[in-house]
Amino acid sequence: MELFEETLPEFLEQYLQSLERKGRKESTLRRYRYDLVDFTFWLRTFNRDVDFENFRQLTSKRLQEYIRYLHLERHYSERTLKRIMTVLNQVYRYYMSLNRTKNNPMKEVVLPTNDVAGYMDSDFLHDEECEKLLETIISLEDLTENQLRARSFLIDRNLIIARLFLSYGLTLQELCGLSMKDVSFEQNELLVTSAYGKRTVHLDVEHKKILFSYYQTIPTPVRPRLKSDDPLFVSFDFQRQTYRWSYEVDRPKRLTEIAVQKMIRQEVQRAGLRKGVSAQHMRRTCVIRAIENDLSIDQLRTQFGMKSDLTLKRYFDYMEKQPMTS
Repeated sequence: MELFEETLPEFLEQYLQSLERKGRKESTLRRYRYDLVDFTFWLRTFNRDVDFENFRQLTSKRLQEYIRYLHLERHYSERTLKRIMTVLNQVYRYYMSLNRTKNNPMKEVVLPTNDVAGYMDSDFLHDEECEKLLETIISLEDLTENQLRARSFLIDRNLIIARLFLSYGLTLQELCGLSMKDVSFEQNELLVTSAYGKRTVHLDVEHKKILFSYYQTIPTPVRPRLKSDDPLFVSFDFQRQTYRWSYEVDRPKRLTEIAVQKMIRQEVQRAGLRKGVSAQHMRRTCVIRAIENDLSIDQLRTQFGMKSDLTLKRYFDYMEKQPMTS
């Protein structure tokens, strides 16, 4: 997904326009826009609509979580983190100058370092949270009339997406990048592609059945073609109550990362779980379970497509801090 496809909220567009009036270089404006679109993308994990009021009410703690996320999950360099922190700090200062806010929570946000930035309990899901989320996905509680009409299309889709995060540790980018040529229903396998290469994921038979059931809910005229470049997960049109077609490339329209995040946010809210639970929480939980099952370092690298020893070290450091159980 190209970040520039995402439209910025009006208050952030206004800030960029103020920089343009000051004569900032086009390259600077492009970099700032990229950083702010990425920030907006993350912020939608917590808020359906991102507006100035949401931004104004952000706490230093929440913003520190964002910087930690970029450090731990994106592996951003210190230089890049400093730039992003500067951009957000300047947005707050701009709106303070307009007397639209009196507070700048970015002043309390500190740059994480490899020595101190480790995982915390809140970075993972407890077993009870996982069970509650999966139970909620297959339930019909607290759904709107429009959502109920579409539910027969989406139960298996949402369930297998959650399973791919929780049981196999896929990342959001990996999941949304899956195509039909990556699926072998006969062999119960997925070929997952990441920035670090390809790996084969072997699906539990029951999970393969859920995936195939989702696939069959897609009407034949818009169903992705087997062994093709068509996307595995297809965007859904709630207004027309069917899956979307991309006429530009003559294939079903791929489900976007933003749409998956929105789905997770809605299911998490229905389940009554804490705000902010995301695909990253589910993947990290899967990794921790694998470590608890005594997988070797090489097995962990292979199973989760990890290349950074630092990432694995953070998991083991977290495990070492946990109390011993009898």
